[in-house]
Amino acid sequence: MDREIPEDWRGAIEAKGWPVDLVRRALELRVPAGVVDRWLTQPWATQEYIERRLHWHERLTFGSLRGREATQADNEAFADLCANSPEDLGDWEVSTERGPNAFAQFKLQRNVTVLVLEEQGQLIACCAFAMHNALVAGKRLSVHYGQTLRVRTEFRRQGYGDQVRSLAWPAGVARPTQTQYDYMRSQNFAVVNWWKKYSPGFFDSVPQRAGDVPGLSVTVTQYPARPFDGDASGIRRARPRDISRCVGLINRAHRGLDLFRPYSPEFLRDRLDEGFWGPRPPGWLPVYGWDDYYVLEEAGRIVACAGLWDRGRDMRDRWRHKATGEERVVSVTAVLDFGFAAGAEWAMARLLRFLIGETARLERDFLAVPLDWLPGVAAELRDCEPVAETRALRWGMPEIPITKPYTDLVYW
Repeated sequence: MDREIPEDWRGAIEAKGWPVDLVRRALELRVPAGVVDRWLTQPWATQEYIERRLHWHERLTFGSLRGREATQADNEAFADLCANSPEDLGDWEVSTERGPNAFAQFKLQRNVTVLVLEEQGQLIACCAFAMHNALVAGKRLSVHYGQTLRVRTEFRRQGYGDQVRSLAWPAGVARPTQTQYDYMRSQNFAVVNWWKKYSPGFFDSVPQRAGDVPGLSVTVTQYPARPFDGDASGIRRARPRDISRCVGLINRAHRGLDLFRPYSPEFLRDRLDEGFWGPRPPGWLPVYGWDDYYVLEEAGRIVACAGLWDRGRDMRDRWRHKATGEERVVSVTAVLDFGFAAGAEWAMARLLRFLIGETARLERDFLAVPLDWLPGVAAELRDCEPVAETRALRWGMPEIPITKPYTDLVYW
């Protein structure tokens, strides 16, 4: 029977101290040889880890559990999963209501993979990864963003979260990148403890924060919706010929920020075209496009630009107090692809005031905009009663540190 074990694996098996039967079982379960070879060469692959992986591989291969990529046909099931897998935040639970277009946020991301575990038609767990290119400390990197790790409440503490996350790597679903980053909500210690259990060392190089989850603090400013009664002169929807000017304004406003990808006219056009050439296909549900992109023109020259994603149309956060049962639902619009001319903070603020008014017209609660590194714009809006939402950014490459992170709200 030992002849089933490739000769070049024997030394690695002995060095690991694993029983030969462990590897033989992997081969009998048809685990790809490349995966077994990776286990043999990685220091984190302990015998306990391999036994756990084989248990899940057996369930996924020969049982009723299925691990796969989500499709648009999962729209209702995915929305149901997200609504029934709340995050634990101190005295509160918060769940994300997704719909009618449950995958709207992911349609705004590039190279995104949404993974699910399904049993007998019910989705039990999910997670997603989105690969994109960015500058960090002036270096060009390909990174992936980890998000939406959720497990249905009644299936927690059984390893489903670890397994759905693991689907990406052996199957090669997610494109290889240099590292991962992600955000955690404040006070979400449950997920911190989960990571420490399944990925020891996950937070070793992450800044620690007294009384809160580890990570670099990142704040998004939220402005309560109110009708616009200011000066709308010069504010209009963008046209294709405006794109080059807008790209210059966006790059100027965010130059030097980590995780920012400098725009090109082709990049912004593709974003507003929603990735299509020509008419949208039948049944396409628009998320964010040309009708959502605005410019402010002064003396015949564009001095500010911004897009308004109606996030609340397809995503809402439901907060429930554990002790009292009190509930509140928060829906927001999000500012994307914004920029302004040098010295024109006033123009950016005027356009944002207009978008606060559009937020009220859409009957959403807040306009969200990342102004961490734009204090001049924030100062122009201080009378708008801003509310800060702070999360923790975990970055997986400490040798190239993030100091001033750019926040694209499609990843928030």
